[in-house]
Amino acid sequence: MKKLKLNGAILLTLGIAGNAVAQNDFYAGASIGQASIDACSGITNCDDEDTGWKIFGGWEFNSHLAFEAAWVDFGEVDGSLDGSKISAEVDGWSLAAKGTLPLNDQFGLFGKFGMIMWDVEGGGAASGIDDDGSDLLYGLGAEYMFTDQFSIVGEWEWYDIDEDVDLFSVGVLFRF
Repeated sequence: MKKLKLNGAILLTLGIAGNAVAQNDFYAGASIGQASIDACSGITNCDDEDTGWKIFGGWEFNSHLAFEAAWVDFGEVDGSLDGSKISAEVDGWSLAAKGTLPLNDQFGLFGKFGMIMWDVEGGGAASGIDDDGSDLLYGLGAEYMFTDQFSIVGEWEWYDIDEDVDLFSVGVLFRF
């Protein structure tokens, strides 16, 4: 009798989990925009803006909650330090919870909160410098759905990578 109850509980749990997965949407997309890295303290001729981009994917539990993972490339910061050219490239993997407020069938606003595992590699006179870590991220954005599978997204994300890093981007999102 105990074995029957245990088997019944396992089958019920698998049935609920299987039904939950069948009702959820997975999505993938890519964005491109302007990255700004606040790292010019003491650097002359500093260019702290570059093209940033990301590739992302997520799992929507419902129309209000999703989890999203992304590869983010913030581009390069460069300038001069004591007359020598220096540069640094910044990128990383992120994981965030995404809360969405649907305003109608096509348009919604969202917020994100999560973590980024980042890597910074130096170039020029800063060659050999390699730093990494994990820090917080948050963001705000909007999504417009053209169809049930295709959307355009615009967002601002802030990353606490030693210095402040911002990414303003526009991209596409595909649900499957």
